[in-house]
Amino acid sequence: MKTKRAQLIAAFAGFVILFLVQPSVSVHAKSSFAATWEGKMNDLPDMDLKIEQAGGKISGHIIFYYQERSDPNGPWRTTAEYPATLLAPHVAGKTLMFEVEHHKCHHCAELDANAKFRMELVGPNEALLWNLLYEKAGKDPGPGMKLVRRNEFPSRPN
Repeated sequence: MKTKRAQLIAAFAGFVILFLVQPSVSVHAKSSFAATWEGKMNDLPDMDLKIEQAGGKISGHIIFYYQERSDPNGPWRTTAEYPATLLAPHVAGKTLMFEVEHHKCHHCAELDANAKFRMELVGPNEALLWNLLYEKAGKDPGPGMKLVRRNEFPSRPN
């Protein structure tokens, strides 16, 4: 009799936990892209991606940092920033697809076809980003650029 009672209590507790945890999981999954994400290359900022979510809609902007060096053996440095608004963002599971305007050259106003990107969450604070231009051209898109969720709120000392 005690065994059945213990099993019933354990089963009831399991259902209660599942009931309480499940709504928070779905809310987290819906808002998991909302953050500022940072990508680095050559130990310098390569891009900052700010994603916002309000009313079930995703929006945001990205800043691409242009890097160069004065000679082949010299250190890399950031020389310019190119901001862009996310266009047509949409989420499917752990994948965010979006486009940005793309210029024909770094210093010209003439536009080319939009650049398309795919971002996949690989952890709570980590994602990978691919430029789909490579896939469209039949080239290997590589492992993706690692993006890290930036902590916007500095921790306070205790």
